Amino acid sequence: MVRVFCDFDGTVAAEDVGNRLFRHFAGPKAEEIVKGYLDGTKSAVECLSQECAAVGAVSVASLETFVDQFSLDPYFPGFVEFCRGRGMPITILSDGLDFYVGRLLRKYDLNDLPWFANHATFEKQGTLARLVPEFPYADSECLQCGNCKRNHMLTMSGDDDILVYVGDGISDRCPVRYADVVFAKRGLIKYCQSENITFYEFSTFLDVQQRVEKILLQKRIRKRREAEMARREVYLQG
Repeated sequence: MVRVFCDFDGTVAAEDVGNRLFRHFAGPKAEEIVKGYLDGTKSAVECLSQECAAVGAVSVASLETFVDQFSLDPYFPGFVEFCRGRGMPITILSDGLDFYVGRLLRKYDLNDLPWFANHATFEKQGTLARLVPEFPYADSECLQCGNCKRNHMLTMSGDDDILVYVGDGISDRCPVRYADVVFAKRGLIKYCQSENITFYEFSTFLDVQQRVEKILLQKRIRKRREAEMARREVYLQG
């Protein structure tokens, strides 16, 4: 079975919603915090926790109004139907916050898709609230994800499955090592090139759909040997 896993910010969502949200509500503080994540001095959990703290007390309604301005990739709903029509399960794996991932999926009537993200809680302070993240899917060995994408992929798949991953950023560096077919854009392209990970470049999910359609025409879809070995190593460890 072919199983498809997709990043959310900048991939399923046309823009990086989380990044835009923190820049809007936390200002320059957010940019300073993210620098530490980009240069490897902060883990994903530390980065997201500090960004949420930098937002301070805010109206929940103002956060929701801000999120509502964003859109999904215009070809993503069609890609979901394409996958469903061919019996290919599709799952969204986000290292952002569930409150905006769920809100945007509901906007497009796609909230029935399986998806995983870090959990956002709102601690009330009078009429305002503080945004506090929780990390129910963190892995102590994975510093690139607060929500360990690799673990979801391996838990949801079997030995015979072909794993497809679609992403664009730092939190996607971990899961692409375990995927047989990789679609990359933006910073993930440079990472795949530096790590000799075979990938297909894409701009929208129409590109992904057209390429997957060609792959499905092959009599036998080959697993990527390095990905298969990486998955096997994880299984042997635990």
